Amino acid sequence: MCKVGIYLVCDYLNRDGFLKAVEICNRYKIDFLEIGFPFSDPVADGPVIEKAALDVLKRENTGDFFKSLKSAREIFKGRLYVMTYANVIFGYGSEKFAKEAQMVDGMIIADLPLTESGKFKRIFDRYNINLIHFATPESSYEDIDKVKKISKDFIYFVSTRGITGGSFSLDQETADKINYARNNFNKDVILGFGIRSKDDIHKACKTADGVVIGTEAIRAIEENRFENFIKSLRQ
Repeated sequence: MCKVGIYLVCDYLNRDGFLKAVEICNRYKIDFLEIGFPFSDPVADGPVIEKAALDVLKRENTGDFFKSLKSAREIFKGRLYVMTYANVIFGYGSEKFAKEAQMVDGMIIADLPLTESGKFKRIFDRYNINLIHFATPESSYEDIDKVKKISKDFIYFVSTRGITGGSFSLDQETADKINYARNNFNKDVILGFGIRSKDDIHKACKTADGVVIGTEAIRAIEENRFENFIKSLRQ
């Protein structure tokens, strides 16, 4: 069965609104949440998510995000992941960050190349936090083999070139690489970038095990239609 994950910017539009969104996702049995810790230079994020992150950063910091993350963990019964950038972790202190994040199932570091992942993996392993690895349309089959070998949780496959917020499509070469990633891999391969609707989910899950929806979820929060949006994905 295709898994659906929702990306939320921590404390956007505000803390109460964020926790309400978490509760809605729990109520409609969303499979997992990806909680974004805002960063001032989010190179992987499109304009919608970047604007939301910068808005939160005007009033909050990483310590505030951990307080909200703890509340989110108490509310949400599915798997919970944090998505952020390497400088956020370094700035807070890598060991301190991992210790405070040990309530989550995994860590997604958007700007972390595979070749540099070892130092983070060693820290997060000490706190039983899975480091989530990426594959992209540019990944070689050799790189995909390396990711499969070290992954203890899902592989995050970026479906399109560029930043978040575009439309969803898969060319045959990318679909072939996703199928290769899934072959003899006992965890999920989850697609991100460009997934907006139930129709996109059906298309994506002909190839992958699940999806992450980010930009459209943030738009729904901004337009006060988040519950209807989540409900539409589950109908």
